[in-house]
Amino acid sequence: MSPETSPVEKFLIDFHDARPGLTSKAFGALPVVCQGRKFSSSYEVLADAVPRVSAAMEVLDLACGDGYLLSLLASRSQHGLVLSGIDMSSSELAVARSRFGHGVALRQANAQDLPLASGSIDCVLCHMALMLMDNIDQVVNEVRRVLRGPGSRFAAVVGAPSPPSFAFTAYAEALSRRSRQPHLSAVRFGDQRLRSREGILEVLAPAFHSAVVEDIHMSQRLTPDQLWRWLLDMYDLYLLNEDDRKLVEHDFLSAVSLRCGSEETLEFPQTLRFVCATAAT
Repeated sequence: MSPETSPVEKFLIDFHDARPGLTSKAFGALPVVCQGRKFSSSYEVLADAVPRVSAAMEVLDLACGDGYLLSLLASRSQHGLVLSGIDMSSSELAVARSRFGHGVALRQANAQDLPLASGSIDCVLCHMALMLMDNIDQVVNEVRRVLRGPGSRFAAVVGAPSPPSFAFTAYAEALSRRSRQPHLSAVRFGDQRLRSREGILEVLAPAFHSAVVEDIHMSQRLTPDQLWRWLLDMYDLYLLNEDDRKLVEHDFLSAVSLRCGSEETLEFPQTLRFVCATAAT
């Protein structure tokens, strides 16, 4: 780990290097509702924030992962749309490069020090990563720096507190009984201000105006085994050792199977947030 790499960054790099494509696997096929509109996924909500115009437009996907969001934009065949992506994980970027060849500029870097010229981007997007990042004020300053000027757009999808559900409560209780691996005790995901609507607006206020924060609603009905397989993609489980993960699995499946049986399904609602802001002068 280099001196510049924080514990959370090292964890995220290791996690995604070992499991490239996991985020798009988890969220890419989940229909959502935002502002009363139905979308095929939360990625589509972000893609919809990019104007369909004939003029030249440069779009950056911050923490682009395996390039799923960029592929949605590329499929438009929109004249003048220039796409690029930044990610910390070399494995994620390798998958992204296999999607595009040389058609999309992809760079390994972090969000606090973007390797881009000031005023070079028209729209910055970020799917399910902003709320994980260290030093969020510096990230926002960097996003504003690379945006072209007033009226340029920053749009993100971030996590939000889960709505009440038996399934999530059972998972949280099972997880709470186990301790992190000692070498991961210092991992802290992101800035707590991004957990609330008011905090998001506070973070964006110095560099952006006309910020909109809207809830994204999604829900799945899954058997206990299906739900556990979905939860296996969550970061928190990999702060534990393998034996403790198995104990969480046992406790969780025991609790939900008592509630609904092993073959019946449970409702598992989730809330994300869509953030869209225009650059201030």
